[in-house]
Amino acid sequence: MTTDLILTGASRGIGFALARALAKSREYRLILVARDRARLESLAAFIQEEGGQAVVIPGDLSTLAGARALGQQLVEQVSPGATLVHNAGIWPTHRELTVDGLESGFAVNHAAPLVMQQALLEAKRLRRVLLVSAGLLVKGRFDAARTPTGEDFSSLRTYCDTKLGFALAMRDVATEHPAVDVLVLHPGVVRTDLGARTGPIGWLLSLVKRGWEAPEVCAQRLSRILAQERWSPPGQARWWVEETEQPWPPATEDAATQRAVREVHARLRAMGSGPS
Repeated sequence: MTTDLILTGASRGIGFALARALAKSREYRLILVARDRARLESLAAFIQEEGGQAVVIPGDLSTLAGARALGQQLVEQVSPGATLVHNAGIWPTHRELTVDGLESGFAVNHAAPLVMQQALLEAKRLRRVLLVSAGLLVKGRFDAARTPTGEDFSSLRTYCDTKLGFALAMRDVATEHPAVDVLVLHPGVVRTDLGARTGPIGWLLSLVKRGWEAPEVCAQRLSRILAQERWSPPGQARWWVEETEQPWPPATEDAATQRAVREVHARLRAMGSGPS
């Protein structure tokens, strides 16, 4: 039986490679989500040529209104038992606020995915959620008063902070929805355009990235992970590094950080239930 697999950030990088890796699959109908409609439609055409099934749903995860609208679209499109792969993300180089007054990295990497997902959980559409996170969350710090608005912004650390926050939020989601299998994953050190810079730093980073793993290699790993029957015990979210379960990093076990994320998550839920 074909099940729906929602893939955010499908237009480039790991998401694009994963969609192509699953193109021949008869197990999934791929629900491709990103802002770039043209790239999504080209990808969907490739998947269909390979014998797979794909649906294009352009969506904006930079605003809470866009996230709410996307969530409702997905509720109408997908059937119960779907898998959601949270893959969309950015690494901002400077502080920029969204129309909601949120720092852009926090909005895309943490707030909007939670708001979008809320509609799917309430409608009981999801059986599994895979968060493509980052090992760099070990360097994160999360301040409930400052991180959402970027008052503690750093071009190096904000990415880590927002990844840490979303990972902790997903642990609580797993507790609240024990019927949903939740996995938080460090996918590997992958060569994408995430965090691209200009100038000498950008040039140096491009040299370093030459030794990193290709997105296609990571996509094959993710395909194997998706093929597994179960990732985590009911009511829990496990942390994997590539294909191996690991203890949760110390940064995620700090009680003050956990409280800060829960405080922000509660605020986001209230904001996410508002009018579009």
